[in-house]
Amino acid sequence: MKTLVLSVVFAVTSIVNAVNNNSLEGFAYNTRMDGDRVETKNVYKVKEDKYLQNHLQYNYAYDAEGRVSSKEVSKWSKGNQRFEKQYCLNFSYDGGEVNVEYAAWNRKDNAYTDVKTKAVYQINGMGVNYQSYEWNKKESSWNLMVEHSTQPEEIILFAEK
Repeated sequence: MKTLVLSVVFAVTSIVNAVNNNSLEGFAYNTRMDGDRVETKNVYKVKEDKYLQNHLQYNYAYDAEGRVSSKEVSKWSKGNQRFEKQYCLNFSYDGGEVNVEYAAWNRKDNAYTDVKTKAVYQINGMGVNYQSYEWNKKESSWNLMVEHSTQPEEIILFAEK
């Protein structure tokens, strides 16, 4: 289960990177660990093949069972010379279901109050069902945008690639 949870975290990170057009080329990474858990990961842009420039910082929190409960993303501000909060991925677990909620930082409220999207991964013996939702402010409800089911043999083929 722990491996599956980490896989979900990496998959969500990949999706967010793809949506935001973040290429992994030209970056360097530094990870601070707390035992076997990632505490903070810093991402640097590599300039002129020899200089590192602050770019992003990921801060992780864990629940009592050692699962990732949140991943906070901050972006380096050249003007302020510090990392500024951008968004947070909040993870919740309910049996064979993992919910990942994307909340943008609201400077006015000084909190992650702008919830935009969420993904639900339902894990069972028949595979994984993925559902993506967007928040509709007018109707105050979640709208299903994408749904995809994966069979166990598809997961194995994907893992072998």
